[in-house]
Amino acid sequence: MKVKITEHSVTFKITEGEMNVLAAGGTLENKISVGGNDLAMVIDSNSSEFFDDHEEKPLKLILDRKESCLMLFTSKDQIEKLVDMGRSKGGISTCIEGLQIILQVDLRSDQRPLRKG
Repeated sequence: MKVKITEHSVTFKITEGEMNVLAAGGTLENKISVGGNDLAMVIDSNSSEFFDDHEEKPLKLILDRKESCLMLFTSKDQIEKLVDMGRSKGGISTCIEGLQIILQVDLRSDQRPLRKG
């Protein structure tokens, strides 16, 4: 998993294998060391267990205040859309308070057929 943060967007780019882990109900987590502290980046596909508004807000970006953690919550339905769309640069996205949140599969590691249309 790679995470790119800009002024107006946060992009989570995953491999096809990581997409399959999420599709199977798993969670992805990476940690990097920043100034001697760990920063965790997590994608959890089980948002329906934690949020009542998971259908209206299919992607949620949470900044955990207890530890340095950037969490993307989504649903199994959204991961299924990502799987079904085939090889595509677009991925799935939403805008939260002016910040674009994007989840996409890295084209370089994606062996699925190219999306038509």
